[in-house]
Amino acid sequence: MRLKAMLALGGALALAAACATSNDAARTREPIRALLSADVMMFVSWDTNGDLVVSADEITAGIAREFARADANHDGSIQPIEFQNWSNDVLGGSQMGPFRLDFDRNVDNVITREEFETEIRARVHDYDSDESGSLTRGEFVRLVGQARPPAREQRVQPPAH
Repeated sequence: MRLKAMLALGGALALAAACATSNDAARTREPIRALLSADVMMFVSWDTNGDLVVSADEITAGIAREFARADANHDGSIQPIEFQNWSNDVLGGSQMGPFRLDFDRNVDNVITREEFETEIRARVHDYDSDESGSLTRGEFVRLVGQARPPAREQRVQPPAH
């Protein structure tokens, strides 16, 4: 009977060690989470033919549509209140980027068509990891690693006299 108990205990310990090892491996495996940005919602909506790829033509058309949507008074530029309304509708709110100053680089409180297109194309370029000129669903996902506690500071001991 004692032998069975010892074998059962040994098996349980081995199983616990295996579980702990696999949990440690899972905690350190990179990357573990995905992050989507607010501008992805806009880019995905530009896939008008439903092929799950936003082509260069769809990007160009999307930029034109979004500028027209943002320029509510149709004066050829986007004022701060127009940007705020567009951001709320298209990007999901003012707390999400891109922000107005991402577009208005000269900080004159007016976003021109050129400024709007420059910022959007820069974002497209950032997502276009294969540099194909089009965006696939996989390019929208940013993989991020697990948060780690800060490293403990190593204190250097002064030499003994």
